[in-house]
Amino acid sequence: MRIATTFFFSLTGAFSLWAQLPSYRPAESIPFFQEGRRLAYALAGGLEAPQFANIHLNADGLTDLLVFDRVGAKALPFVAVSTTEGILYGYAPAYESALPPLNQMAKITDLNCDGLADLLTTEELSSAADVALKVYLRQPTSDGSLDFQARRLQLYNSLNDTLIRIHAFDLPAVADINGDELPDLLYIPQGGTQLQYYENISMEVGGCDSLAFELRDDCWGEATYTLDGTFELHSCDPGRFSNPSGCAGSAMLLLDDDEDGDQDLLFSGIYDYHIQLLANGGDNQTAQLTQSTTDWLFGGEPLTEFPAPYIVSLEEDGAPRLIVATNRINGAGFSPFGNDIYLFRRDNGDGSWNLQSSRFLAKDMIDHGFRSSPAIWDVNEDGLPDLLIAYNSAHPIYGYTSGIALYLNTGSAGQPEFTLATEDFGMLSIYNLKAIHPAVGDLTGDGIPELVLGLENGSMQVYTNSQSALSNYFPMSPNPLSGVSLYGYARPQLIDVDENGTLDLLCGARNGTMALIENSGTPSSPQFTLVEDTLGAVAPQGYFQECSPFFLKQEDGSYLIFYGQRDGTISVYEGRLDAPFALITSGFSGIDVGERATLALHDLNADGVPEIIAGNMRGGVEAFEAGQVTSTSEPATGQLTARAIPNPARGSVSFEWEGHSGPATLLLFDVTGRLVFHEKTETGRPANLAGLPAGLYFFRIRSGNREGGGKLMLIK
Repeated sequence: MRIATTFFFSLTGAFSLWAQLPSYRPAESIPFFQEGRRLAYALAGGLEAPQFANIHLNADGLTDLLVFDRVGAKALPFVAVSTTEGILYGYAPAYESALPPLNQMAKITDLNCDGLADLLTTEELSSAADVALKVYLRQPTSDGSLDFQARRLQLYNSLNDTLIRIHAFDLPAVADINGDELPDLLYIPQGGTQLQYYENISMEVGGCDSLAFELRDDCWGEATYTLDGTFELHSCDPGRFSNPSGCAGSAMLLLDDDEDGDQDLLFSGIYDYHIQLLANGGDNQTAQLTQSTTDWLFGGEPLTEFPAPYIVSLEEDGAPRLIVATNRINGAGFSPFGNDIYLFRRDNGDGSWNLQSSRFLAKDMIDHGFRSSPAIWDVNEDGLPDLLIAYNSAHPIYGYTSGIALYLNTGSAGQPEFTLATEDFGMLSIYNLKAIHPAVGDLTGDGIPELVLGLENGSMQVYTNSQSALSNYFPMSPNPLSGVSLYGYARPQLIDVDENGTLDLLCGARNGTMALIENSGTPSSPQFTLVEDTLGAVAPQGYFQECSPFFLKQEDGSYLIFYGQRDGTISVYEGRLDAPFALITSGFSGIDVGERATLALHDLNADGVPEIIAGNMRGGVEAFEAGQVTSTSEPATGQLTARAIPNPARGSVSFEWEGHSGPATLLLFDVTGRLVFHEKTETGRPANLAGLPAGLYFFRIRSGNREGGGKLMLIK
């Protein structure tokens, strides 16, 4: 008989042991494997529109790497480590909290001439599309730790503004253009047709710390941007600024490609699939762009849409690396050439750029697409929790569609590890669903699990199969949730709210509200009705919300609600379903996955305390574990072989186990994960379960520091 073990042993009891919520931290030690290879950065959360820059995160003398993803404004620090195999990089999320808030871009350069590399980013002004450049100056510290001070760049000789404003789509170029060892700025405004050169004039107006810039050339390089995305060379008409056929967005990088002492330009527009190399035939005082080509990289083959270039140093050999990644952030469009991250190495012999990887960093992360949603379920019935990750990927007709990746737990009860089994669990991709969020449970009482999938439009569809859990799933007909629709982005959780033996739904929606959808049917024939669409009186204001709640029922019948938010953070509420919820904390444990936190909680390592598994807009997952928590039980470090006799059973059941002698604790859970029986016992001693209703249960036996369990069917 198959069962639905999406449910979480001992979660209900675990929270009752805490005087207060524990603090959570990134769980970095859980191994993940794909095709026999361990993923070095499995739980970094994925990459969607990343930017790359070198940084010194500590005082070990090695150059580290900062990755900033525009999707969710998420910073991912990587620390360089010297090994016998050379310089390797380790994901170091502990440094993230020391970085300043970043928006749209992250460039690293020394702006105030103190020898410390500063962070250049943007800040929103009147809207997300109206942004200005902002700098965080790195402050000296005795131990090399990170400390920053916020400043603004100053624009001189402007009648209307003292801020350097750019469009949110743009990545301007920052480099020493005129040879005075101060970083200057090159930018083409939205709708503009010429490159604007802003010279760093700080030394002229009070010193390097002035952070002063002035527009010195409104047609740098004597070139005009044209409607087809190319440049008309030896042409300049500043009067064509704000032309509707001008530039709608650009990504630029300056480098002395031909090593003649002046800056050449790498340029891509928002609709491009190539990066143009524009050679500077002038000098560092008067630029003259004289040649343009797209054949210089990747044999002229198309790259990703809106490709942005970055130069970094990754190894001790000193050879520069060129990274190319998309600067597109809509997260829902189809790009015919994919969304790869290209790593090129400069050949010191002929100067060409040779491809080293087309999935730099991402190949070592869980990252199957974008907008991920996790769920836990013992798919192969081996007693270990497996991981389902719903995700979305680009589609040439529908824009994007959903699938589910299955990672089977190939570890042990106390030491989980996960191995990718399939990227299309249940063959759900054939249904062209969008933004699915899975919940798993037995809705028909036959021991066969169903999948409840929340969809983009706020509806939900039940999928079932009649064979193995690893076979194809198909829509249940009729759909027992056909009459229920929420505001959008339905995020369901199955739980027996009224404890009548049928699974109900608690669900998040696009407008940030939570709903109770009651199952008024029978254990074999579900019938769902929307009872309340604003649980706990939680109703955030504003159009851009979304929420992914995860409810944990406590022994007194109230709930702890972990509330994943659109901004990537988690709030925690407490209360009963028929009364307003009390907010316990916002910004829980400083967790911030960037954008669209989708949650599942489960005790992955059998220590009695649940981990938080969070999906995000970038398509990966992050995991968080509790810090020091005082528990009344010792964590299990080994396994028992346990069985129930008889099984199925009526009333009295004996439990036997092998692997440890002596007394044990018996825990019995119903299909929702609710603890229904708890007593001390010994092997072979009968337990009186006559007061429990018929149905499927899960038992756990804990003896000493070992634990085991299984399934039990009670009949009448």
